[in-house]
Amino acid sequence: MVLYLTGSFIPYQEMGSVEKIPPQDCYGLFEDMRSEWPESARLLYIPCDPKAVSENEHQKQQLLNAFEFKELPVSEVKILGEQSGDALSDIIAWSNVIYLAGGHVPTQLAYMKRIRLKQALLDYEGVIIGLSSGSMNAAYNVYLLPELEGEAADPNFVHFSDGLDLTNIEIIPHADYIKTMKIDGMDVINDIVLPDSFGSRFYMITDGSYFKVKNGRTRFKGTGEVIEDGVRSTLKEGPVIPYMGIYEQPVIKAILADGFDMVVTVNMKNENCEVYYLCETLWEVFESTKLKYSDVCFKLSQKVVEEERENFLKGMKLKEIFREIEEKGNFVRTINVESPRGRRAKNIRVRKVPGYPDWLLFVYFDITTTLDHDLLTEEYTRSGFMDRARLFISEFSDQGDYSLVYTNVKGFKAVNELFGDNSGDMVIFQTRDALRKYLKPVLLGRLESDHFALITADENLKDKRLKAVCSQTFKVENKEFNYEIRCGIYSIKHSGAEIGQLLAGAKLAEKNIKTGKGNPLYAYYDDVMKENYVKQRFLLADFERALDENEFEPYYQPIVDAKTGEIVSAEMLIRWRHKDMGMVSPGDFIPVIEAEGKIPSLDNFIIKRGMEFIARRTGNKQRIVPCAMNLSRVDFYDTAFIESIFDRINAMELDPTMVRFEVTESAYADLEAKAMDYLNKMQKQGIKILLDDYGSGMSSLSMLENFSFDIIKLDLGFIRKIGINDKAESIIITTIGLAHMIGAKVTAEGVETEEQLKFLRDYDCDFIQGYYFYKPMPEKEFEKILDK
Repeated sequence: MVLYLTGSFIPYQEMGSVEKIPPQDCYGLFEDMRSEWPESARLLYIPCDPKAVSENEHQKQQLLNAFEFKELPVSEVKILGEQSGDALSDIIAWSNVIYLAGGHVPTQLAYMKRIRLKQALLDYEGVIIGLSSGSMNAAYNVYLLPELEGEAADPNFVHFSDGLDLTNIEIIPHADYIKTMKIDGMDVINDIVLPDSFGSRFYMITDGSYFKVKNGRTRFKGTGEVIEDGVRSTLKEGPVIPYMGIYEQPVIKAILADGFDMVVTVNMKNENCEVYYLCETLWEVFESTKLKYSDVCFKLSQKVVEEERENFLKGMKLKEIFREIEEKGNFVRTINVESPRGRRAKNIRVRKVPGYPDWLLFVYFDITTTLDHDLLTEEYTRSGFMDRARLFISEFSDQGDYSLVYTNVKGFKAVNELFGDNSGDMVIFQTRDALRKYLKPVLLGRLESDHFALITADENLKDKRLKAVCSQTFKVENKEFNYEIRCGIYSIKHSGAEIGQLLAGAKLAEKNIKTGKGNPLYAYYDDVMKENYVKQRFLLADFERALDENEFEPYYQPIVDAKTGEIVSAEMLIRWRHKDMGMVSPGDFIPVIEAEGKIPSLDNFIIKRGMEFIARRTGNKQRIVPCAMNLSRVDFYDTAFIESIFDRINAMELDPTMVRFEVTESAYADLEAKAMDYLNKMQKQGIKILLDDYGSGMSSLSMLENFSFDIIKLDLGFIRKIGINDKAESIIITTIGLAHMIGAKVTAEGVETEEQLKFLRDYDCDFIQGYYFYKPMPEKEFEKILDK
């Protein structure tokens, strides 16, 4: 359905004579209607009063003359009488253009209700044109402006009534005339309209101005005013967000009280939206859109915190929402958004609209206050803590000495695994109580899981108190479990300190706590940490540029036969020769790149260079040995990347036996079924798969049972204990024997001494990698060794 609502476009002519004169200028109304007009219109004229035959014929002829002047063809015309029921449905179905005539608004509205016109128009798909009273009665909630003497003074005169529900636009037409009107001694605008506008919104428009409503989108052309809550303002041309009528005001007020940001309905067939309420902070979401659902979702996503943005867009697809409603009866999502007040929690709820099977109702509201307190500990949640910490710091006295402390329970997962979730909750309670007892915080919040944050006076951070809080013993029945609370501390220097920066610094301090006996379990954020952090951020920001400008270099560490010392393969490594900082250690850039999820780009680079190296040496008929390249866990989630490995081998015509891939045991432990399929596919093509860092902490016999690794690489942590630790030596001997029994070979990493080499040879280790034979070297140096 396309709806046009106007004050007038027919020049006034006295009853009894109708001259063919052109219609008045209407801001492009007829040109717009021409784009929606059927090839030949079957026009249904709906009068103000079907009994006023002469008046209806007079207005009908003027209307047809206007259409003829503007080349809007009409093939047939019918004037609606008192038809109702099936007769009304038939004539509505016959028409493809409906004209709602002007006249006395209450008279026309009573007639429309008498024949039940609203119900008959529910599924109408043609063009509807409303003029004067017709445009007023098209609204959901009709404003019955007093027109006749006695109506304004009548205390029983009804000012509002339900209309055809074609729009939520409440029109007052003929603005220039209305502004001069007086009825029953009252000024129509100041004494009647303005008082009636409280709780409503009226659109007072000049003749020729019009609204167009199509696919849930409303636009205005012309001049007029908005009158709302006793205030008049200019009505601008362009999109108009409909406003719910006076009957919905109690509902709207309840919504506002609960902190709703938006109420909108969406048509699932064409994704058109109808907005019923929008808070001021979201006005720009609809400012320049066509009210399409996808546009709304995208604009909302720009407010969602970056780490949740992608999932938000995926989860808000209409098909997914409808499927979940069908399965669960509702759809609920909670997201976090950035705002001038900091991070806020928003709730999105979607329901079906009763009686409208193609429409869904979306409500979007703030639940930050609800989420301020953690249900488990009754302390502040992340959002609650951040808000109150921000306020505390803003009122901070430079004479006060306070610090922010971030805490992390080391080994918390082990508690849940050993003693169950209930015991895990008890550890959370004990941690909370210990923090309160020893550190006496002025603010305390549980950020997530076992992580707390607090602000406390520096006098509470004495060494004795910190040691007491950091070492805890959890007791359940006859069992005891010792656990650590690690604390990162950031001193608050002034009232301008930003809470996000303080928390990030405290987290960084906690991460920098060194493991091992005798080391303290707390650390202060300092300039050295800051420099290292800034350096890491700088390297991260420079990463893409460095890739493009080939600052990364492949290095090769030869691997030799344990018995002969002959080079039999090599592991490819990566080095960064930065244009400003020189050679950067992998220990400085690998962790931050990995943490930011950019390691696949680096893996792709090294694999590309490694395959090019093998292809070039092979093509030149030079000696080449198998080269092992690393695959990280996240690589296996990129199907296109893994498939490209096979494509490159085929395109370069490489011997697959010259290509090897290393997977760390920690990465292997997280691989899913599809990733395992890829590893099997590689092996079938002749690519050898190596299990790297075996013995570094995740080792499980099930790894060796579930996949037939070609080579197992013993972690250097074990190799360094040869000649020092008998148990470590026994594990090495057993691992070598076990590997050989299941058909795998063994490489020992980090071999540096004659004693280590002799021990490994004596117990049949297959390959040696380490400084004893070769350090990692640039590609050209490695080629020289191969060419000897």
